[in-house]
Amino acid sequence: MKLLENKGGGRRLSEKEDFLSSLCYKIHRAETRAQEEEMHEQFGDDFPIQLMVLRMDKVKVEIRKESVNHHEPHMHVAHSDLYDVSLSLGDFRVLAGKIRPKSLKFLRGVLVPLKEKLNAIWVELNEKDNSIGAERLINNLLG
Repeated sequence: MKLLENKGGGRRLSEKEDFLSSLCYKIHRAETRAQEEEMHEQFGDDFPIQLMVLRMDKVKVEIRKESVNHHEPHMHVAHSDLYDVSLSLGDFRVLAGKIRPKSLKFLRGVLVPLKEKLNAIWVELNEKDNSIGAERLINNLLG
């Protein structure tokens, strides 16, 4: 493994490490572009704002600006390939998707204490159409 020389005297990436790093970056960019294209195909130029509310290990909790009128406020919760569900912000029941009862119990334990704040984020984003205000609320969610 040949190390590339660094004028500052420190270790630089080897050619192999540099290649792998570059490859990972290109794969990430390609996946991001594919997701953006898919969103564009689904929603045209009006694809929804997605705000990450919370991240716990591999679990992502999002509240999205919905382009269609849903019946009730909800959030989207995903854990890699294990589950991707929509949960009601009223009573945290599953509206769409599948999740193991044990995982749902854990999520409820984390999210129920944040119910008022999560609903405020939904209102700010979907009823007041104020994504900046929603982001401020997210920044203060755990504080």
